[in-house]
Amino acid sequence: MGRLVPEPSTEERYQALLRLLDRAASYGLTSVQNASFDEADWPAYERVAAEGRLTLRFYWSLPLVKDPSPETLARYRERRDRHRGPLVKFGAVKGFVDGVIDARTAAMFEPYTTGGTGLPNYTQEELNRAVALYDRAGFQLWLHAIGDRGVQMALDAYESAAQANGTSGRRHRIEHAELPLPADLPRFKALGVIASTQAMFANPDQTTLENFAVVLGPERASRADAFRLFDDAGVVQAFGSDWPVFTMEVLRGIHCAATRTTEEGKPAGGWYPENRISAEAALRHFTRDAAYASFDENDKGTLAVGKLADFVVLSEDIVRQPPDRILKARVLATVLGGRETFRAKDF
Repeated sequence: MGRLVPEPSTEERYQALLRLLDRAASYGLTSVQNASFDEADWPAYERVAAEGRLTLRFYWSLPLVKDPSPETLARYRERRDRHRGPLVKFGAVKGFVDGVIDARTAAMFEPYTTGGTGLPNYTQEELNRAVALYDRAGFQLWLHAIGDRGVQMALDAYESAAQANGTSGRRHRIEHAELPLPADLPRFKALGVIASTQAMFANPDQTTLENFAVVLGPERASRADAFRLFDDAGVVQAFGSDWPVFTMEVLRGIHCAATRTTEEGKPAGGWYPENRISAEAALRHFTRDAAYASFDENDKGTLAVGKLADFVVLSEDIVRQPPDRILKARVLATVLGGRETFRAKDF
């Protein structure tokens, strides 16, 4: 069906980007990390930047090519070296180890309740070779891995690359990491791997309760998207949205991580409430830890003298009130580098 939809024009991409920037600012966003760079969108970003209308800081990843040619690597290096911020930065490579739980394509060690274990997109040897190549070239890797087998494969590849190349401090990431084996949780910290998780993935909506949790079964569902387990293991956990699949509203993400309920407060007490984290911890994951995940902790992520003046003004202190009141808060103003990018009409 997708092939029947005409490609948007350059002007349509430009207008869509402007709308996106306005919406992101209204949600209090100042920085994003984009895991799906599309070369066709680049002219729109260049035009908006030239006009001085780029109101978000972007850190992009480029697609992982399993056996890249020297020309591809050279092109990736050139883009990385040419764009180092403060508004546009490259430096990462994104690959997919497995699929998703809802479609039963995330790679598992044990079968889903309805059968099948999912299939990884690589053999371990292929993944090790690809990861080592980009690691050696100085890139940060973002590996989408969701099932317990997929997560273990990503960790094994990062460990293998560090040993083969003698590298450290790359801050490689596992995107989503929804269901790691309990025994693999300490490996994140030991290897310096970041858990790039999505707060809204714990939203117990109909899809989660009637498909996701069902195909996993109770034992695995009880430790899926369990952000507390990463925190308890001392893992650096960077929250994101997975937009446009999920909303990029940070307040909704913080509410979900702190309550594990829907906006309507269901189910009562939360979905596996033992996996809740505090609003303060969720806020840190969206700010300080996300900045660390993009190598920007010296410039942003916390309010401190000498750092970029990127901040949001909220109508309420979300860390000093009951978590079920978080969604009462509104974004009153958003500031990027000292420049106001959004202001509520009544503020």
